[in-house]
Amino acid sequence: MSDSTQPPEETPDPSEGEGEPLSGWGRFAAGVTGLALSGAGTVAVFVTKNQAGSVALVLGGIVFLLMLISGNPLLSLGHGDTQMRFANRRRRVIQEAEEAPPREARSALEALSTIDPLASRDAAFIRTSARVHERLMYAELLRLFPEFSVNEGRLDGPIHPDITVVTPDRYAIFIESKTLQGPVSTTVVHQLTGMAAASVMGGLLVSNQKLSRGAEGLLLRARESGNKVSFVQWRDENDSGALKGAVIGLLREVGYGSSNGQ
Repeated sequence: MSDSTQPPEETPDPSEGEGEPLSGWGRFAAGVTGLALSGAGTVAVFVTKNQAGSVALVLGGIVFLLMLISGNPLLSLGHGDTQMRFANRRRRVIQEAEEAPPREARSALEALSTIDPLASRDAAFIRTSARVHERLMYAELLRLFPEFSVNEGRLDGPIHPDITVVTPDRYAIFIESKTLQGPVSTTVVHQLTGMAAASVMGGLLVSNQKLSRGAEGLLLRARESGNKVSFVQWRDENDSGALKGAVIGLLREVGYGSSNGQ
């Protein structure tokens, strides 16, 4: 998983009140309002010519849905500079996403980045997004391979992969998860091939981004020289077919299915 730095301490803004968290009924009302606005905006996109108004309805719905997720009241919404501030600010939404189930965390982060585009440059946002992406992929691997042992976390040995997949007959691969802002670089592929060379397992690189041209060439040369390494792009559940195929393909390269007719 890609590393990120700790964000600098924020200086409190005297003009930014803390406010009380929303009550249960307040969150319910925010959710109903958010769904209504988002639904109306989505319909309006197709039946009216006022695209700006339609988008405004959708964004307004997202604001109220984020209030539902975070439990924080909206303090102000400005037009022009489009300043939207929540009582406990961006950092608290990110902290809540770190602790939330991965699907809820993904929704919260997507809403936050829509409302606050600068959030995507925040080191804490980047780190949390990477962790959420890895957690979602891990959950999807558990669903795709219930008959395999899918383990998250570091293991004893020369390498410390993000995830390992082990078949009942003990064929194994490791998975490295990289959530990046741009194409996968040659440096990341070098790290993958180095880990594969230091282990007896095949190595699968999974990223939300595609390989750069240089990284694609490097991976191809590594495979041609006998390294059991592979790559797949996985952004969400829509890419799970490709993820499953990549895992099975690499397991076959390390011997899975060679003696049981699979």
